[in-house]
Parts: sequence; structure tokens; C-alpha cells
Amino acid sequence: MKDAEFQGLVAQLGGLSEVQRGALLEALKSKRPAAEALKLIEARFGAAPCCGHCGSHAQQPWGHASDLKRYRCKDCRRTFNALTGTPLAAAQLHRRDVWLAYGQALADGVSLRKAAKRCRIDLTTSFRWRHRFLATAQDKKARSLAGVVEADETFFLKSHKGSRKIAGRAPRKRGLSEEQVPVLIARDRSTATTDQILPDLKAETIARALDAIVARDALLVSDGAACSSYRSFANGAGILHVGLNTSAGERRWGVYHIQNVNAYESRLKQWLRRFRGVATRYLPSYLGWRRMIDREGDRLTACFCIATAAEARPTST
Repeated sequence: MKDAEFQGLVAQLGGLSEVQRGALLEALKSKRPAAEALKLIEARFGAAPCCGHCGSHAQQPWGHASDLKRYRCKDCRRTFNALTGTPLAAAQLHRRDVWLAYGQALADGVSLRKAAKRCRIDLTTSFRWRHRFLATAQDKKARSLAGVVEADETFFLKSHKGSRKIAGRAPRKRGLSEEQVPVLIARDRSTATTDQILPDLKAETIARALDAIVARDALLVSDGAACSSYRSFANGAGILHVGLNTSAGERRWGVYHIQNVNAYESRLKQWLRRFRGVATRYLPSYLGWRRMIDREGDRLTACFCIATAAEARPTST
């Protein structure tokens, strides 16, 4: 990889600290495995430790654990290491020598079994790693949509895949029912994308989902079963709205259409088929994974997946 490509990769890792970005850059240039990258992260982190719980820089050495140096925060009195506060810390990933291989499996979008085979790990380990590696990705959504914003809802059948408590479930009903999970997808013409699993398609639910992300000078284009809900939100927020009735053959109104968001929905569902069903409880991870693939394109690499997983997430207090 050329220096310019390295710098481009590092620039994409905005959520990482300077310590982590610098360490990963050195690891990539030297072609070291992920275990070496972790050592570099720890070495840089040790120069200016920061509590992964409260952010304090007041600390003291506190021994070692799991091959990592530990520190004790003088403010919150809790212990931490270089990965505290990131999904990689919670994952207890002992096989750090195959992090890069698993990151590549995520970049390639392969199934759990194929990822396990590539990395020579157990299937249950592959499952646990997937959702730990994707924990940060599921939170990464567009926080603002502007210009022409297309919104539509798509549906997924509720799935209890992998659950041991499915006995006694009633047969599925045809058509829209409680067995279907609505997902709102909104996307502007710059391809900024956000999605949200909804409990229902009521006007107030749609409004809550869109209110904080759609710019007040945007134009909202919508279709679907909840068109009146979109109209209600737009009227209340003072946003221009164009409603299309595609079921009646109305594909566009002038230059306005929802082909952008419809194409994204199509790619999402086609991509999900390779997993032969996704449990509803894990749907947010897969939505985040697909957004990451769509957002990064050819820039999505094994190292990017690892770096994203190493980003700290907000912790509850």
C-alpha cells in the first residue's frame, strides 16, 4: 500500500484517538499482524493513558491482565487498559492473531461459517466476534440529511433464529401484520443514509425518527403505507413534502423520486439473503454493517473494520 493510501485510510478513522490511529498506521506500514498492532496501540496509549470509563488522565499503574497493562483511575477509582471502552475490550478476543483475517471476512461480507473457516475459529466464536466487531458500526448513521431527502419503509419478517424459546409461536399471517418489523430508511442525494427500526408506522413515531435528522430547508419525498405520516411530519416541521403513489404507477413528480432509497433497500435485502435469515434482535448490527459497506465502498478493508471496532462507545454512568 502506498503512503498516500495509508494517509487516506488514517483520515477515514476519525473516531479513533490519535494514539490508536498512529499505532495502526505503523502496524500497517510494517505489515505486522493485529497482535502487533495491539502492542503498538498499548505502547502509544501508555505515553498518555486516559480512563476508558470517565476520560480522566489522572491514573497510576495497576499491574497486568490478559497481556495488557492496566491502570487505576484516581478519579473514578476504576481500572482500565488501552482497549477499555471499546467493543474489542468487551469481546474478550483472545485470538488477536486472526483479527485481520476476521476483519477481512467482515469487509467481504461472508457468512458466519465461512468466516469461522477462514480464521480457524469455532462457529460460536465467529458469532460472538461478528457482533462485537459491528457494535460501533451499528451506531454510525448520518446525523443530518439535507437537500432532497427520500424516505421509505421496508419490512422484515420477525425472526427468532438461534433462540431456544420459540415453542408455541402462532403461524405467520399473510400481509402486513405484527410478524413484520418496519424499518425506516432515509437517504439524501449525497448518499448520506440513516435507518431506524420502528415499533409502528404512526405519525408520531415517524416524526420522532425524522425530526432530529432532516434539515428544515430540505424537501422530503416519500411513498408507502406511511405516506400520510410523512406528510404529517413535514407539515408540523414546516418542510416541503412530495408524496408519490408508486402502487398506482406514480414513479416521479418532475425531478423528484424515491429511486435512490428504493435502490438502497433492494441492495440491502439482496445482501441479507446470503445469511439465510437474520434474527430480529441482531438486525441493528446487520443494518449498520450494510451502511458501512455502502458508505465506504472500495475503502472498506480489514484494517478499517478493526479500527472501527476499536473506537470507544459512550458508556453509561
